[in-house]
Formats: sequence, C-alpha cells, structure tokens
Amino acid sequence: MSSSEPTPATLRPAPGTAGAFADDQLIPAGPKGFLAPKRARWTSGYLAVLFLAQFAMGLAQLAPSVYSLAVRVQDLAPANKDSVLAVVLTIPAIAIIIVNPIVGILSDRTRSRLGRRRPWMIAGLTGGLLGLILIGTAPGIPMVVVGWTIGYLGLTVASSLVITHLGDALPAAQRGRVSGINGAIAQIGPIVGVMLSGALVHFSFLLFFVPGLIAVAGSIAFLIRMKDPSTRGAQFGRVSVLGVFAQVVFNPKKHKDFAWVWISKAAFFVGLYMSTVYGVYFLGQRLHLNASAIAGLIALSSMLGIAMAMLGALGSGYLTDRIRRRRVLILIAGVVMAGAMIMTMFSYSAPMYVAATAISSLGVGVFGAVDQALALDVIPDQHSPGRFLAINGLANEIPKAIAPGAAALIASIGGAGHYEFIYLATAVLFIVGGLLVLPVRGVR
Repeated sequence: MSSSEPTPATLRPAPGTAGAFADDQLIPAGPKGFLAPKRARWTSGYLAVLFLAQFAMGLAQLAPSVYSLAVRVQDLAPANKDSVLAVVLTIPAIAIIIVNPIVGILSDRTRSRLGRRRPWMIAGLTGGLLGLILIGTAPGIPMVVVGWTIGYLGLTVASSLVITHLGDALPAAQRGRVSGINGAIAQIGPIVGVMLSGALVHFSFLLFFVPGLIAVAGSIAFLIRMKDPSTRGAQFGRVSVLGVFAQVVFNPKKHKDFAWVWISKAAFFVGLYMSTVYGVYFLGQRLHLNASAIAGLIALSSMLGIAMAMLGALGSGYLTDRIRRRRVLILIAGVVMAGAMIMTMFSYSAPMYVAATAISSLGVGVFGAVDQALALDVIPDQHSPGRFLAINGLANEIPKAIAPGAAALIASIGGAGHYEFIYLATAVLFIVGGLLVLPVRGVR
C-alpha cells in the first residue's frame, strides 16, 4: 500500500456481538495502531455453514451460465441464439468488472453493526434472487439481459465476499485444505444446479426461481454465524469515488508475484468460460440431442465429474499444504485440463464426452483449490484483503466479458454449428496459464 492510500484506524470487535471472534483477542496488524482479530483456527461447524453457503450460491450463479440461459435464449430467439447468448453473458460480465472491485474496497471501509462484509452479502443475495425471478418471467431478450445483469451482479458480489472473508481471518495453516474443500464445492454446486435445471426445463419460472431461493436459504446459517465483528464505531480515512477506482489499480512491478498469479488465473478462466459458452449447442449439434437429453447427459457426466473434482480439489488441497508447493500443481492442472479439451474436441459419442468431462473436472478441482490458496499467499497487503482479493477476482470476471465474444469468433471459423475449434483454443490457454505461475518467487 502506498503512503497516499488511506489506512484504517483502530478497529475493534464489539464484545458480545454475534459476529465477534470466539477469543476476542487482538494483535498488532499494521500501521497507525490498526488492530485485527487474532486468526484462531476455524472449527468444523463454522466451516460447514460457510461451505453450505458457497454451494448454494455456486448453484444459483453458474447453472444459468452453463445451461439455463442457453435454454431460455433458444426458446426466445432460436434464429440467432449464438449471438444473443454471447450478448446476454457479456453485458453482466462487463458490469461486474466495475462493481465487484468497488464493493470489495468499500466493504473494507464499511461501518456497520453487522460488520464489514455481511451487509453487502445480504444485498447481493437479495439482488440475485430478484434478477433470477425477472429472467423466469421475461417476455423477451431485453428483460433476460436486465434480469441476468442484476442476478449475476448480486450473486457474484455475495460469493466473492465469502472469499474475502477467508482473507480476513483464515489461518495460513488451513488455507490449502479449506481452499481444497471450497474448490470441490465450487464444482458440485453448478453440477447439482444443472441436474435440477434439467428437471425444471419445461417450467421457465421455476427454472430460475428455485436456484435463487436455494442461494438465499443456503446462506442464512452462515450469515448468522459469520465472524464479521461490528465496525459501527470504527474510524476510517475519507475516500472519494476517484480514490476507490484508483485502488483497483496496482503496480505489477512492485507486486510481481501477485501480478503473475493474476494473469495466470485470467488465462485459465478465459479458457474455462469459452469451453462452456456453447456447451449445450455443441452437444445438440455433435450428438443430435434435444434440451432434455442434453441435461440428462450433463447430469450423467457430472456425477462422475463430482467425484473427480472432489478428488482433485481435496487431494491437491491436502497435498499443497503437505509439500508446501503451489506452482507445480497449477502447471499439472493446466496440462490435465488441456488434454480434456482435446478429448472433447474429438468426442463423437456420449461415453467419450463423459470421459473428457471427468478428466476436465479433475484438473479444474486441482486448479481451483491451489489457485485460491496461492492467491491468499501473495496478497501484497494483508490489512486490506478486500481490495486485493477484489482485484484478484477481476481475473475471474474479466474473462467472462472476453469469453463469449471470443468463443463466437472462433466458432465462426468453421461456419455455423462448428464449435470444436473453441476447445482447441482453450487447451492452449490452459497450458499457458500453468506456465505463467512459474515466475512466482515468494511461494514455491
């Protein structure tokens, strides 16, 4: 943090509040007398409600991206579904690039009895449910765009603040394991969401309302127990609108490790999102399946994918803490995911597609767990985790704005209905993403 940036003054949890840490101990954590709660080891019960919230939000946030929106767009605009779907996915992705970092920075400075993060999470979940309801009742594409923009912004803000909460208080010794479990859950939520969506595919309102309701209901226990101490009496330096935007920028020469991790993550996520944009249409064209059959195939492959993602995430989460290495596991994940994309490219049968999905899920599980732990390791300023984790989150969000257009452009190379070149491009991106963490020096 540069000397020109505002530094928070004393911040003390309010004794006796629901959000106070169990030990209520404070340790010196930065300049100007700033005190932060001691990072006590998180209990299994607390982690359980956190993981439940992540599962519920992941289900509601990603299932529309990989399945439900494609079905809705095909119903409302079948003649030009490729270009329309790209627009529907791109507009919210551009909006979140602006909104998410601002929320992260403002949440660092929020004065509230409910704490710094909790008020923003409540607002995000409310917006998420409202947006999904709008999609389910939309008479045309414009309302779908509005609904998904509101819903996606809300759900993304809420889920990203759970990761920020890890940066607030998760002890370093638990980062790999917690990130591993969180990575597995990040895979399970969308998969269960797609299976649920397949069952509701003929009921447009329920197709979107039910996942939104699950997101809210699944997060209530965590919001109640969340260790987010009251900041009602805290004193923070003044910040302007321009000051907030200025904090979204960081110096990559000064924070080289953070920069390398950021660009590596961006490469991975461009590939990941490109591979899902036209997944429903690819299966329909390649295997001649209708929407219900596609949902069934995705559900079947996802059942195996769940096991593989959990194996990859939990195994790599444990292993990375055990061997104290992150970079080599990221590279391995890139190679595995690239191989799976090549298999998908040449899939002309359901069994081969299922096998490719399983291998891909293994790689994604490894990457998701280790990348999250690596991001927590390289935060340049541990006293402003909201700021830097929001910046790190842009490596997830910017690709969402790039991927739909890039996928549409690549798919056009072979003419309408030819999506196989997308998987070749994603394979290259996964290899590049794995190589980009090698220059990181502060973490092995």
